[in-house]
Amino acid sequence: MSKDIRKKLLFVLLAIAVMLVIGFAPAETEAMSRTAWQYLGIFGLMLVLLITAALPDWATCLAVLALLVVFKIGTVSEVMSQFGSSTVWLVIGIFTLSIGLNNSGFLKRIALWIVTKFPGTYRGQVTAMFVSGLITAPLIPSSLAKTGVLSPLTAQVSEASGIEPSSKPALGIWTACFMPTYYFGCAFMSGSAYVALMIGFMGGMEFTWGSWFSALWPWLVVSIVLTYLFCSVICKPKQTTATFSTEFIKEQYKALGPMSKKEKQGIVILLVCLILWLTQSVHKIDAGMVALLGSAAMAFCGLITTPDLCAKGQWNLIIFIGALLGFSSFMSSTGASTWIAGLLGPIISPIISSPYIFVPCLCIITFLLRHVIVSQLCCLAIMLAIFGPLLPDAGISMFVLVLVEYMSGMIWNTAYMNPVNVAAIKMAGGKYVTFEDSRKTNFLYMACCLIGFTLSVPVWQALGLC
Repeated sequence: MSKDIRKKLLFVLLAIAVMLVIGFAPAETEAMSRTAWQYLGIFGLMLVLLITAALPDWATCLAVLALLVVFKIGTVSEVMSQFGSSTVWLVIGIFTLSIGLNNSGFLKRIALWIVTKFPGTYRGQVTAMFVSGLITAPLIPSSLAKTGVLSPLTAQVSEASGIEPSSKPALGIWTACFMPTYYFGCAFMSGSAYVALMIGFMGGMEFTWGSWFSALWPWLVVSIVLTYLFCSVICKPKQTTATFSTEFIKEQYKALGPMSKKEKQGIVILLVCLILWLTQSVHKIDAGMVALLGSAAMAFCGLITTPDLCAKGQWNLIIFIGALLGFSSFMSSTGASTWIAGLLGPIISPIISSPYIFVPCLCIITFLLRHVIVSQLCCLAIMLAIFGPLLPDAGISMFVLVLVEYMSGMIWNTAYMNPVNVAAIKMAGGKYVTFEDSRKTNFLYMACCLIGFTLSVPVWQALGLC
């Protein structure tokens, strides 16, 4: 038996021990039945497995669903009910739609066309990357796809312009691409699959494209301002009059030739989906069903094939989301949430006494926790267990907790925090911006969350969210 297998086996045995001790050692009380203790025991097992990565995230969550049935906490249909929810199918639709949009190729055409319209100066190229990211942010629900198309251009611009690797100007050009393409899409229901995931944890809250943007625009504005200032001012080269060659970009754009049939089909399907999402309050068609219809249309046009769906469908994440949502739904029905609220209420009540205190504290707590908790969704599960039961009495909605915690958890101060971000960084080639360089952008993102969400509180109060 290898050392790695022995280590994982040890963690699995530890998780089982935690489950049995919590589930059966404490005596039953009026507040906590044996079923409630067993649920918390399984919750403890899940946290140990997620934190130690003894099993893949999706396998851990499927295992805890099975344990809910084994201990008769819920039936098969009850624990699997979330796989039939709007949230899970919205995630499936968004991921599938992203495959077709990426295959159509029109995103690259739009990005190259925008970049060719700006002058060959440092600020001109920073603005070009920034505007390209802003325009594509709400159009494509795959953050990684958007970043994958644009980030290689940042390395080409740096190379053609003689910028030194690991320099401030190289970081500025890369950041002007990365922040809008990877993060700004979260301000739009159509801009990131992460939005569907977050809504799923908001306790049945419903949003349209417009209502989601109404709550996110303050954070987006703060992020736009801080990011552009960072790129154009803090990272600018000493010789601001230096010329940046953009001829190679114009040549790439010309090489695309006339717009292909697939590009036109992708644009039409996307526009129809966007119109339906924007007018959801009028026609009442579920956003997930719109995404599924768009995916079906792309399959009809040949933009999505069965091998594409199998290879790029992110099924492990979809299983993880559905299973974790199903497990979380038992927190209230077992009475565990009420017990946690009574236990922790006196301790953390000062933090949730005002959203102006709660929001920045939640950001900071999340920043710290992510250094010791590898799984971002595991971190979210912990924060939901701690703060979730107390929010109703404080007049703060689950929207605030889930959004602030999840978005703040998307940091990458260390590589293990966010492997997807590390992959996005490598898409630029790894020569001009290394992971160590990108940590400065990470601190920028942390500032965007801390300042942007705190300044969002008055808007959220006006919307009745806190």
